[in-house]
This record gives sequence, C-alpha cells and structure tokens, in this order.
Amino acid sequence: MKQIPDKERLDSYVKRYRIDEIFDTEGLPFRLCQYEKGEILNYSRDSASFLLFMVEGSVQIYSLREDGRRYPLCLVEEFTLLGDMEFCGETTLPFLVEVVKKVVCVELPLYEYRKTLLEDNAFLRFLLGSVSHKLALFSQTEAGFAGIEEKLLSYLEYECPAEGFQGVEKVAVKLRCSRRQLQRVLKDLTEKGTIVKVGKGRYRLASSGKK
Repeated sequence: MKQIPDKERLDSYVKRYRIDEIFDTEGLPFRLCQYEKGEILNYSRDSASFLLFMVEGSVQIYSLREDGRRYPLCLVEEFTLLGDMEFCGETTLPFLVEVVKKVVCVELPLYEYRKTLLEDNAFLRFLLGSVSHKLALFSQTEAGFAGIEEKLLSYLEYECPAEGFQGVEKVAVKLRCSRRQLQRVLKDLTEKGTIVKVGKGRYRLASSGKK
C-alpha cells in the first residue's frame, strides 16, 4: 500500500462518487491510497481502523475456511465501501479481500472519528445499504449452485485437502442434503469419471491425480 499525495486527484474522486455527500459530518480527512495486485486489503493493516471507498480496480472476496483454504465469494469491480462490516464490530470475519487489479481507494482513518460517525445518520444509512448489498452477494453465491452435484464438486475443489474427502455422512450434513441424495450423486459422478472412489466412503476428483 502507498499513499498518493495528489489532492487534485483525490478531490476529483470525491466529487465523481459524491463521497462527501455520504456523510453529515464535515471536514473529514480523506486521503488517497493505492494497493497492488495480490495485496490483501483486510489483513495488511488493522482493517477496523479505516474505511476504504474503492474508486478504481477490482477485488476478489474469498471465504476463509478453517483449514486455510479459500473459497471465492464474489468479484467486486465497481465503486464500493470496504471495511463496513468491520466498522459494525465484526473484526474477525473469515474473509479475505484480495486485489485482482490495481486498486485506488479514497481512505478515511477512523482513529478520531468513530464516535462521531456512530451518530452520523447519513453515513449510517449508507452503511446499512452497503452491508446489506454484500450479504446479498454472498447469499447469491450459495444460491447460485444448480444442485447437489455442483455443490459437491465445488466442495471437493475448494475445501477438501488434495481434492478428496472421507465420510459421506459428514459431507451430506455439510452440503445440507440427505445421505441418500449424496450417494446418488456420488454414483453418477463416479460413473461419468468425474470423481474416483478410492476406498469406503472416500472420494476424490479424478483431475487431482492423487491415489
């Protein structure tokens, strides 16, 4: 991350996206920052101490699983607020926000302004809309699966070590389906050659090349 000491450019972004109109509070110390591809926005610094209005670039938001694997939730390529959930108190969210294309943000430090913004009605209304929009995007990721087969393949690819699992009952609970439904899907995918049965209750993606 680097700061961009260009007040004219900063003012142009604030005006273009009407960022100052998001707040009732006047005189907020906005500044311009740039993040390079591959940087993790919410882990690089204390993400609860800043609000980031993304005005250029794109980020990929991932769900971070217990084993450290990433699961893609959504790609954001438009003006958006980052740090909204952290502002609401969710400082240990299992998400990663990774820069896909160089990002420029209008940044607002919160060290001296958190209490003020908690009473800023215009900002709180915007904040509510921002958080609701992200929750809708995350929900669409789950709803976007066509059925158990697609959910299973995604689970194998993104969540399972070596793209395989053991324990049909456990996976059925994970995918929110019955054991019988899952067994039918496993049978179909095995016959198609998409997955391989490697033992009792053990399956892996055929493309993983593991035995």
